[in-house]
Amino acid sequence: MTKAGKKATIRDVARLAGVSYGTVSRYLNGSAHVSPAAAERIAQAIKDARYTPNQAARSLAQQRTQTIALVIQVESNETLIQSSVARAMIGANQTIGDAGYQMVTLIANTDASTSRIAQLVNSDFADGYMLFSLSEDDVLADAFLTTDRPVVISEVSNRSVLPFPAVDFANEDGQRDITRHLIEAGCTRLAYVCGPGYSPTATNRFKGFREAMGERFDERLVYFSDDWEMTSGEMATADFQPMLAELDGIVCANDDIAFGVINQLNRFGYRVPEDIAVTGFDDSPIAVLSRPKITTVRQDSQLHGRAMAELVLSMMHGAQVEPDYVRLLTTTIVDRQSA
Repeated sequence: MTKAGKKATIRDVARLAGVSYGTVSRYLNGSAHVSPAAAERIAQAIKDARYTPNQAARSLAQQRTQTIALVIQVESNETLIQSSVARAMIGANQTIGDAGYQMVTLIANTDASTSRIAQLVNSDFADGYMLFSLSEDDVLADAFLTTDRPVVISEVSNRSVLPFPAVDFANEDGQRDITRHLIEAGCTRLAYVCGPGYSPTATNRFKGFREAMGERFDERLVYFSDDWEMTSGEMATADFQPMLAELDGIVCANDDIAFGVINQLNRFGYRVPEDIAVTGFDDSPIAVLSRPKITTVRQDSQLHGRAMAELVLSMMHGAQVEPDYVRLLTTTIVDRQSA
């Protein structure tokens, strides 16, 4: 035992166990180079001395921070309050916390914040990184190419710039399936409202639409949005206005855009779905707040966050994962009132 009021140290443990300071240190750090007999004496000495390891000191010695960073890059701050982002954060944080780590969220929404985060990455700020909606063509992407910490990304792309393992939804399949759902229901003259060009998710969903349309695809009936917001849906519908009488459906890259499309169609005097059917993607809360409720593609965003966290944790613990590894999470159609 140590004197009352005095916190036990490694040296106290070593003295009680009859081993060297270095042996206790190796034991605490999980080294295999400690004999079973010595390990047993050290464990008993820790209990007798009521020794509590200094986690900060251990982390420094092991060059670990006990943190995992979720890096979210957004063009619009409205993206941060979207259901898919919030649910992914919840899933990731729960998994990381259960594993004994702390999740730190870093938001890159300005040139200055992007530069600061790049500096943190270059200084080994965290033990692992999860990249959410990261652009592939800026200084932040370059920073991750030089880190030796595990990195997982949230979207499947050509990854010529970000060659890291990915966890994503089957976005191409989901958009293809819901477009075919419309076609089979008799809607053959379809327009498409695409998500922002910087997003691989938007690109993959657009691919699914084109595949489903086949020879029916018409480039003139595609609107390329600057973001994922309702206003993009309203602007797209205004752009399509001269052709609306010829359309029987509008396929949207997400539910927020679909909500904006429905609002603008109502202003123009069109009924949904009687005149023009509308579909979304994500199955976010806004899909059921809309009037009519939005037919959409469901994805489990909380599972997305958990799966990303599980993958980066496994890599931190030594799992060998190829840079081109992809885990695709399934999607399903939710048939409601808008189509």
